[in-house]
Amino acid sequence: MPFPELTNFLSQPYSTRFYDRNGRLLQVKALEDGLRREWYDLESLPPTIPQVFIAAEDERFYRHGGIDFFAMIRAAMQNISQGRRVSGGSTISMQVARIIIPRDKGKKVTLWTKIVEAWNALRIEAKLSKDEILELYLNNLPFGMQAEGIGSAARTYYGLTPQQLSFSQIHALAVVPRRPATYNPLQDPTASYEAAMVIGKITDFVATPEEWIKAVAVENPYIYPMELPHFISYVENQYKKQEKKLPSQLILSVDEVLTEKAGNFVDTLLEQNQDARLTHGAVFAMDNKTGEIICWYGGNFQEEDGGQIDGVLVKNQSGSTMKPFIFAQALESGFVPSSIMPDVPMDFGSQEVYVPLNFNNQYNGPVPMRVALASSLNIPAVYLLYRLGVDNYLEKLFELGFDSLEGERYRMGLSLALGSGEVTLLELTRAFSVFANNGFLIDTTFISKNSIVKEETTVIEKKQIYEEDTAAIICDFLSDKRARSLGFGFAEVFNTEYPAIFKTGTSNQFQNIIALGSTTGYTIGVWMGNFSGDTVIRETGSSIPAQVVRQLLDFLSSEKPATASSFPSPKNYGKVSVCTLSGMLPGKSCPSVTKEFVSVISATNLPSCHWHYNLNGKTETRYPQEYQRWLSGRNNQGSLFDFSELEILYPTDGAVFVYDATIPLEAQKIRVDATGSGETASLYVDDHFFGSSCQPFVWYVPLRPGPMNLKVYLDSSEKSKSVDILVR
Repeated sequence: MPFPELTNFLSQPYSTRFYDRNGRLLQVKALEDGLRREWYDLESLPPTIPQVFIAAEDERFYRHGGIDFFAMIRAAMQNISQGRRVSGGSTISMQVARIIIPRDKGKKVTLWTKIVEAWNALRIEAKLSKDEILELYLNNLPFGMQAEGIGSAARTYYGLTPQQLSFSQIHALAVVPRRPATYNPLQDPTASYEAAMVIGKITDFVATPEEWIKAVAVENPYIYPMELPHFISYVENQYKKQEKKLPSQLILSVDEVLTEKAGNFVDTLLEQNQDARLTHGAVFAMDNKTGEIICWYGGNFQEEDGGQIDGVLVKNQSGSTMKPFIFAQALESGFVPSSIMPDVPMDFGSQEVYVPLNFNNQYNGPVPMRVALASSLNIPAVYLLYRLGVDNYLEKLFELGFDSLEGERYRMGLSLALGSGEVTLLELTRAFSVFANNGFLIDTTFISKNSIVKEETTVIEKKQIYEEDTAAIICDFLSDKRARSLGFGFAEVFNTEYPAIFKTGTSNQFQNIIALGSTTGYTIGVWMGNFSGDTVIRETGSSIPAQVVRQLLDFLSSEKPATASSFPSPKNYGKVSVCTLSGMLPGKSCPSVTKEFVSVISATNLPSCHWHYNLNGKTETRYPQEYQRWLSGRNNQGSLFDFSELEILYPTDGAVFVYDATIPLEAQKIRVDATGSGETASLYVDDHFFGSSCQPFVWYVPLRPGPMNLKVYLDSSEKSKSVDILVR
């Protein structure tokens, strides 16, 4: 016959035991109203537990079909002789029936009640084996103290697992379900002595009252651990998303000791830097080869102000930490490692002009690609994104797992190069691991690869995002101390004794500071800032969070030196001498050379440097036209290549500028840059002559609200160029 109550009961939830990768208990998840009900398979319990509980409740359990008439008659006779109820005669199967369908509280137990329970016991016996019934009984028996089942009882009363219980403690727990308030060993260990000795006559257990108290008394109640709350909440949510039921226990990939170290590092630095308005921090670390999440510190969970917000999953602007992805895509889109990046004043766009600045408001002119990335220069990154296209770059970011950027294209332009898009630390760190992982992106997993929960082991998938040589070149760039020195000097925090790459970043409004670091084995990401969105004072991404990354990488590399081996060299590239300034094969006039990766296929086709030439025994330098504004804006020696075509370099046609009525008119001017063959040129504003200029052609035009037409004439010819701008 159908037994829906039993079916529903068999699918009820149990408290999950969460362990870290080394077997440390992190949490035993409470159910509704704080109840804990752990599940232990019968075969995993020591045989003494079922032996004692059968002796205590149903000595003939394996010899009856659910109803023990002999026990019922014996109980009735005992009750009559004593003049009170001293025994109930219920079998374990009948007790399971009563657990499945509880009695109505406050109602008198009648003969009919007993008959219904006996009938349900027969139904249970018909559907389940004896071992299955006993297993249900031991895992659901109420023990008081918000504990159900022998597993939760052992932990609640003694802080032990069932396997760790002594013979005396098992006897003490066997009588608790009869009268939890009376036989509670936390309150009065002497109360259960006589009842336990009755059981002992069957189990051959004997103890004096003194021995009993010493064996079962508890000095301090057990406190359930609440370790890694943010991470375990993440794990639970992953099961909910997949509509899967949590198992009775999970061996997680996280290392509790490592995470505790990470939290201590972060909290110490936050306390030391309170004057910088740093109040929150988070750490995420993963194994590059297996995808295992080994560290997840979402912040101080106990903190009143935002403690329960998980910093690993909060979306923040990522700053310059996104730049490696742009440079990697550029290497696969026509640029080469010896390419020279223009770090000069530039504007991008037409209708909405974007004018990026470096973090120190300085310009370095032409810089090698490796220096531009390692020193985290802004303008070269924006220049590359402008050449690659925002949409193409976003597609690559989606491949890298930046799901947070979905639907954000409409509000993001070239500022995406500087990390204006909001992403999580989890997404950012996982994506950064692609470089140390030979260009492969691996799925993260929160299950330990050594998990004993066989049904939870998963196949980790990985996909190739960048070519192996691209990843190797980016690793070489980011681990180059000399290339990094332009932007960061020779900062000690990056000076490791083992091969490592680092990338730091600061959001546009200094609300977040981030650091990423990788060895061949591990990748770590650290975020610091404020959940409130307050700005960080006087700090950049290279300072504080980088210290945490370094400390954790030091620890991991010392524990497992093999995980900090050398990064592989690109297979299809070799380092050759190139001109430091132009990136071309050095000529006789080149003042300095450096080594850079060049494709073995194109090495013989690399052009010779034509930026340097000898004039009257002195080396002179000629720059492409895009360096004109940089040359004219500083005391720098050099000239431009001759150009026959007239071009207005700045502003671009259709550009929009903002006029601020609160600022004096004479202080609001726009710089006009042009290039072309000829000694002089003239500028007309709205067909009115503004002025003439010698090479390089530069004018400063006051702004006024409304449309403006700017036209440049070469005085030596009739050639002209014009642009239209709008001043709002």
